[in-house]
Amino acid sequence: MRAALTLEGTLVGGKVLREGRLAAYRQLEQGPGEPRLLRRELSASDGQPAAHRRRSLLHLAQVSDLQLADVQSPGRFEFFEHLRGLPGTGSFVPAQRPQEAMLVHALGSVIDTLGRCTSEDTGAPVDLVVATGDNLDNAQWNELRWYLTLMAGGLIDPGAGMPYGGVQATGWPSDLFWKPDGGSDRWRVDFGFPTIEGLLERALAGFDAAGLRVPWVSCYGNHDGLAFGESIPTYEYRDMLLGGEKAHFLPHDFDPLRHEEDLFERPELFLKGPAQPVRPDADRRIVGRKEFVEAHMAAPGLPKGHGYSWGNVEAGTTYFSYAASPLVKLIVLDTANLDGYHEGSIGAKQLAWLEYELLECHSRCLSTDGREMRPGGEDRLVVLASHHGSRKLANLRQSAIGSEDDHPRHGWDTLGPMLARFPNIVLWLNGHTHVNQVVLHRNHAGGMAEVTTCSVADWPSQARSVEIVSNGDGSISVLTTMVDHLAPVVPDAAPGGGDPLALASLHRELAANVPLGGLGSPLEGLPTDRNCDIVMGSPFPLP
Repeated sequence: MRAALTLEGTLVGGKVLREGRLAAYRQLEQGPGEPRLLRRELSASDGQPAAHRRRSLLHLAQVSDLQLADVQSPGRFEFFEHLRGLPGTGSFVPAQRPQEAMLVHALGSVIDTLGRCTSEDTGAPVDLVVATGDNLDNAQWNELRWYLTLMAGGLIDPGAGMPYGGVQATGWPSDLFWKPDGGSDRWRVDFGFPTIEGLLERALAGFDAAGLRVPWVSCYGNHDGLAFGESIPTYEYRDMLLGGEKAHFLPHDFDPLRHEEDLFERPELFLKGPAQPVRPDADRRIVGRKEFVEAHMAAPGLPKGHGYSWGNVEAGTTYFSYAASPLVKLIVLDTANLDGYHEGSIGAKQLAWLEYELLECHSRCLSTDGREMRPGGEDRLVVLASHHGSRKLANLRQSAIGSEDDHPRHGWDTLGPMLARFPNIVLWLNGHTHVNQVVLHRNHAGGMAEVTTCSVADWPSQARSVEIVSNGDGSISVLTTMVDHLAPVVPDAAPGGGDPLALASLHRELAANVPLGGLGSPLEGLPTDRNCDIVMGSPFPLP
């Protein structure tokens, strides 16, 4: 079996399979491994940690921005793709991906791979998988059901027994989208995308998902609670979502850029243009926070409720803490603002809850005025997990028709100073940007590594191993390693055109060839954002 950890091998662009008018379509091939970079910005020492003295304190795996999409849903806005490349369209694109029908198979392969991963440094298996939000694409019940089935295991049927009817069908009235059965769409003409007859039917057929055999928990993201990750699902929008017509373009003389604010509070206005008939599905109903939690409570696997509790159900909240190991506490935050827009924030009630949770695992910290205080907590290392990271916490919207009930909202200007008071916070996992990035934050005692991991939905379609280790010398390290899922590098290497591994492989190859978002794009991050050994002083003596 080929390498999954990118320390041993990476995926790079290979031979050209087809020439498009604007770019070539490339096959992937196995490339050289990428060693870890030693980062000592948070350490007072410049020595090299002794590998033989290392001890695993917690081995996490992170997946993010799965965006499992009902590709036939009448509530999607794929026609926004005609805006791609124009200025001021960040709220509108991306709206569709050529590889999205195979995303369930890609996630299935990622999950199978993480179940087999062990630490290169300590040999420790993965203790816990953390999904850092945007598990769904359009906040729909069927998408939530697919996500939980992929994570927990069972039969998944993304096509719901219906023939495909969506923007990638040959007869769909637009050349914006890749149509695998053939035609003259822009993906084939400009970028050399292939013809694969019958692909969509195979991609939407049911299959058995193995699921995770290790504990897993979920964060809540903007796509988990908002239509398109942006829009408050109004009653009129919900009716359209359950209906039998799918808009294929905007209403006549409707300028979406002039109506950006309406996208957040009146999404139905954008769906009143010319439409095609599609099969309705009652499982496309919108789910809210409470139902999201209830579904996790019913899902098989460990821990029970996957971090959530009946207290979350009663309160309608999606934040919690979890004893990830004897020395490490995981605190999962909800940064989605259900009053609209894709960026995040944190509500006042959650902020107060977070401070209480942090005080419980600190014997020493700083007060709000910068003085040392002793809250009497038992020292434990703290790992935060959320969907949005520090640079995307600025959404303070309040709406009379939204479902957000935790106000006022606070951004990084409030959260940042609070976190800096607590030295035991050593790691923060998040996603949202679909980009690999590692940012180091200093505080009075050392610092915190903020680790943002790319999307499974887009290239490079990776997960990340994140292990906290004791170095045996009074310091700890956060070891980050990118993980490629184990589907074959070349799609044809897997038997059978409908085989889930073949489809997972094709998903990754297609994603690698998306212009400006594939091979060599900023989504990959820099070497300092991928495989790292981040050394910092232990904030308290480790046993």
